[in-house]
Amino acid sequence: MPAELKVGNVVAKKGEYKKGYIKGPELNNGMAMDVPVLVMNGVEDGPTLLLGSTQHGPEIQGIQVILTSMNEKINPKKLKGAVIGIPVMNPTGFMANRYRSWVDHLDLGAVRADNPNGGFTEMLNYALWTEAGSKADAFINMHCNTQPEALLFTIADISDPKTAEMNLKIAEALGYTVMRTNSPLRPDAPATFANLIRRKGAYTVTPEYIDGRWISEPSQSTGVRGILNVLKVMGMMEGKVEKHTEKFYYKGGINYMKGLVRPKRGGLIRFLKKNGELIKKDEVFCQVYNLFGETVEDIKMPFEGYTWSFPCGDFSDTSGEMQTVNSGCGMTFTWTHESD
Repeated sequence: MPAELKVGNVVAKKGEYKKGYIKGPELNNGMAMDVPVLVMNGVEDGPTLLLGSTQHGPEIQGIQVILTSMNEKINPKKLKGAVIGIPVMNPTGFMANRYRSWVDHLDLGAVRADNPNGGFTEMLNYALWTEAGSKADAFINMHCNTQPEALLFTIADISDPKTAEMNLKIAEALGYTVMRTNSPLRPDAPATFANLIRRKGAYTVTPEYIDGRWISEPSQSTGVRGILNVLKVMGMMEGKVEKHTEKFYYKGGINYMKGLVRPKRGGLIRFLKKNGELIKKDEVFCQVYNLFGETVEDIKMPFEGYTWSFPCGDFSDTSGEMQTVNSGCGMTFTWTHESD
């Protein structure tokens, strides 16, 4: 580990905690969309952990988790390795409370991060990757579900034997239900930020906090506690892992995400089951009804499993706008048992 860690215009020597900016692309008024960054360089050698939040503009819980962790809880004089914090990775989405950028309407998490000559969001992603992502040994990619009644969980990929074990350890240290995915990285996979992290052999997990548009509990206290647990598991900080005492909706075993359920009809949604409640195959768990109050579609569970969020309102460039759906729009996320 170098004696100095440089990220953007920040240079942190061992034992220092500094703040500054990663230079971003320019808007049409000539102002650069620079990204605030926090850099903490420990006194002893160790891995570099990247904490990133708000790839999607309205998902803000991770912002305060990073700020509290780095400003109040982590001491650079007792840290082995380094921590880089990017509270808002997508500033244009954050400014406009939109899932995607308001400049080119693209999803920061889905565009390439290796193209300095691409469009606006690609250029932003390239700056984030070259200045921060490329220097990380592990990446905690903080996202949120918009509803407070959604489920807290962490996605961990187990497809690569070189990273699977530590990915699971990091996910378990965060303290939420762990959702395994087993999707090997294809050679022709697009060079997104997440794929470049995986390609370089870094560890990466994605916690999903809840009540994403607000700074609220239990996402905050459990989120900060989880970050400190990760530092301990990675050998970057002394101490024992602290388990959460809060009771979540679902604290079962390891599960596999199955994806979105999409209605054929449009209208309002009537929920018949709660997130985390076991639903049998072909059981009706919600209904679409029209503006006359008439049920126009019964939505059946495609397999025995659970829902973890009802994003609804899949329009206006973001999810969670209203308790409504259009035909074919994603309405709920589902998962199933490990044994399946």
